Amino acid sequence: MPCVFPSPRRPGLYRGGQRCAALAAALLWAWLCMLALPVGSMAASEALPRPQATVARCFDGDTLKLTDRRVVRLAGIDAPELHAPQGDKAQYYAREARKALTERVRGRKVTLRAAGVKHKDPHGRWLAEVLLEDGESLNEALVREGAAFFYPHRDLSPQLQERLRAAQREAIAAKRGLWAQLLSQPVAQATYLGNKESLRFFPTDCAAVQHIKPRNRVYFGNLMDAFMAGYAPARVCPFWPLVP
Repeated sequence: MPCVFPSPRRPGLYRGGQRCAALAAALLWAWLCMLALPVGSMAASEALPRPQATVARCFDGDTLKLTDRRVVRLAGIDAPELHAPQGDKAQYYAREARKALTERVRGRKVTLRAAGVKHKDPHGRWLAEVLLEDGESLNEALVREGAAFFYPHRDLSPQLQERLRAAQREAIAAKRGLWAQLLSQPVAQATYLGNKESLRFFPTDCAAVQHIKPRNRVYFGNLMDAFMAGYAPARVCPFWPLVP
């Protein structure tokens, strides 16, 4: 029905104009409600294409390959690197992290669930929360057992971020997995500078900290404080201990 608004010369159309005005107000309200949703909440509820899959292999502690050849990056978490940026050696707990992931999912059926606004990363890998056959979140389970750490992103589902942050605090408090030794290393006693905008933290002697705006700076007295606050290590100026 075309929207005809009231006119002094056409009083019979007043009721129709009221209906049109009410419809316009309702549409405006719905649009405002969508804008008020947290970033990632709508996309995270969407199903990924071909969500049912079987795991073929695990590349490291946070990336796996499916039997249909898709590569999946577990969203919201990170694991120590098998090939460290500062050399060809593995980072501390990298091999254990890959083993933990492999034992849980290799050859098993999983379900992929959208985790935020982006469905793929710059490398073309699918970003997902992976659910095991019993419904358990693999991402959350790995963080809770200390095989990986929370890696926040602004476009990640707020609900998933909160679960991962809580799982990490639990793992740190219980000194599970990588936390058993990492927090006793010399790097654990150093001070760090975080960026409130990116939620990354850096060694205070890293040249990159000069680019952090003063209003975005947050200081951490030690490594545990930075992780407990939900920040993750920046890629530049790596400090993670290496193993032969």
